[in-house]
Amino acid sequence: MAQIRTYCRICEAACGLTADVENGELVRLSPDRDHPVTRGYACVKGPAMLDVHRDPDRLARPERRLPDGSWQSIPWDEATRAIGAELSRLRRAHGPDSVAVYIGNPTAFSYALGVYGLGFVSGLRTRNFFNASSLDCQNKFAVSERMFGSYAIQPIPDLDRTDLFLCFGSNPVVSQMSFVAMPWPLERLRAIGERGGRVVLVNPRRTETAHALPKAEQLFIRPDTDAFVLMAMLRVIFDEDLARPSALPELKGTGALAAAARRFSVEEAAAASGIPSATILELARSFATARRATAYCSTGVNQGLAGSLAFLAVQALNALTGRLDAEGGALVPARALTLARLLRHLDRVHPPRPSRIGNFPMVAASLPTGLLADEILTPGKGQVRALVVVAGNPLISAPGGERLRRALSSLELLVSIDLYRNDTAALAHYTLPATDFLEREDLPLAQLGMHPQPYAQLTPAVVPPRDERRSESRILVDLAAASGLRMFRLPGATAVLGRIARAKRDSVIAPLLCKLTGLPLSGARQPGGVRLPDEPPGAFLRAVPTPDGKIDVGPSEILAAAPAQAERMKREAAAPPPLRLIGRRQRRSHNSWFHNLPRLRPEGAECRLSIHPLDAAPRRITDGAEVAITSAHGRITAPALLDEDMMPGTVSLPHGWGHSPDSGWRVAAHPGETGSNSNLLAADGPTALEPVSGMARYNGLEVEVAPAPPR
Repeated sequence: MAQIRTYCRICEAACGLTADVENGELVRLSPDRDHPVTRGYACVKGPAMLDVHRDPDRLARPERRLPDGSWQSIPWDEATRAIGAELSRLRRAHGPDSVAVYIGNPTAFSYALGVYGLGFVSGLRTRNFFNASSLDCQNKFAVSERMFGSYAIQPIPDLDRTDLFLCFGSNPVVSQMSFVAMPWPLERLRAIGERGGRVVLVNPRRTETAHALPKAEQLFIRPDTDAFVLMAMLRVIFDEDLARPSALPELKGTGALAAAARRFSVEEAAAASGIPSATILELARSFATARRATAYCSTGVNQGLAGSLAFLAVQALNALTGRLDAEGGALVPARALTLARLLRHLDRVHPPRPSRIGNFPMVAASLPTGLLADEILTPGKGQVRALVVVAGNPLISAPGGERLRRALSSLELLVSIDLYRNDTAALAHYTLPATDFLEREDLPLAQLGMHPQPYAQLTPAVVPPRDERRSESRILVDLAAASGLRMFRLPGATAVLGRIARAKRDSVIAPLLCKLTGLPLSGARQPGGVRLPDEPPGAFLRAVPTPDGKIDVGPSEILAAAPAQAERMKREAAAPPPLRLIGRRQRRSHNSWFHNLPRLRPEGAECRLSIHPLDAAPRRITDGAEVAITSAHGRITAPALLDEDMMPGTVSLPHGWGHSPDSGWRVAAHPGETGSNSNLLAADGPTALEPVSGMARYNGLEVEVAPAPPR
């Protein structure tokens, strides 16, 4: 039996794993105790990739959907030629924008898919490129581009040295934190309290993190009011002259930010959010005067009406008080600057164009997924008629699911490249089986700017691909060749990249990326990778990639939202809405593609709506009873879970559920256990999206909950 050291590619933590392989078959996957950073840590999902790898419901070979709805296996060459011919026909007849591409969350953790995906999209010459970022984090990209000069700059909290961690809308024990490579999250957070520091968790529910940290301070906040509290804290900083003088020369836009912050009074922010005004004042003063402090926000904030304004406020709070790029504050690793330069060159091959519907700008080279149904259903020049979906399930993850179902069903060509025939792929004309991350080499490229403890690891494929699975990169380059596309718009690039993708030896792309980003190739190739030298804070402030080298804490496009949000704050201070819905992650689940694993099914299997007993009683809702959840945009049902961890006035439903019986998931789509898709309650279309980032709103939706009529 051979042991191969690799790493997990489910989230930013990139935890080391050890694979036991016997006769070319993977038999065991476990945490790598000798990994230079994660040292034996991995959450339950990493080792569970063994079950994904061996799942009998995985796609094994290309398939074509027949007119009667059944599926027929076909050879790769036949599938590639047919899809290529149809892509070519549509582009000739209707122009390049008639073909769209959607790429899902796993793209962020596969360097090859990122490179080949960009080459394919640029070769299509289409503006219609969508990805999952506009469903959970695009606000951070939009703000960072304007504030720091690149969307690759995402400051990370220095938890190992801070004295005060202020955390909005995150559950680190379950998620390991978004945009932060944070293995051992509980131990790191616990250590803050053990050295006399504070951990303040701001969330509408008492999370698993709060339960695991008795010393942490839980602040209940009404959903989608984080921006009010953060802007009120900034007002305190300005009114009481608490900004650190040494930080101010590095900043511009402080006047505009101060004017915007003064629209948000502490008293009204308190009344709207449910956090006492004395607490808001104390937090602002303590954050400004603490020896070391860092503020952070995540998906729970991103998915609100004011996600961009809130993220700007978080980073302005760090910057004004001298916490940005400082020990114990919000770090910007030097390699984030290297990645920013690399992305700037790559983005030039896909020139930005605004959306046809709503005139939304591209953010991080992509358009908002909340416009996808409109782009398909609205006639006219540039109407989307074909869609290639790679490693994604937008029917479940995007807003307005039923309208999107109608749109996807109307396409002349829908191709799904994935591990499974998921809910979106059930509507496709072709499904193409992709490798999982154990069947390909990889390099944690996107995480370069997210590692508090930097390391490099170029992992080989652990096992050969099963059945007829192929890597997404090879599939895309073969489709490009079949449809006559020039990858990256360069003559000969399709042929060269095709030879690389089909090669049996190590890719030449990973070594090239190591050279471009300064990673030691020989060290990265060592089993388990290599720990890189720690980077002392301060380098970023000397090389901010904005035109004038200053951090812009007052970008006009982001602050344009402040007047409307201040008015919303006043309304909600006077009369808070009765119930608001939030999502939540589950420890034993990940988005939609882990729901097919029997050993990771959440306890009770079903997806339940958490509601506080004080909200349940007047509605005559009992534990386990079926309830109807209604918003202005849709209605779903789910069993109720009476839950005292919820803030009264808030209900919560896990995301990613509601699987189609037409999918290839026999476990996830088992009758009675499919769960409910909360995204059916969210609106899509141009009027429903945040103007700058194009983010969809999932958190803070106003809903009513009542007993469901008997079936």
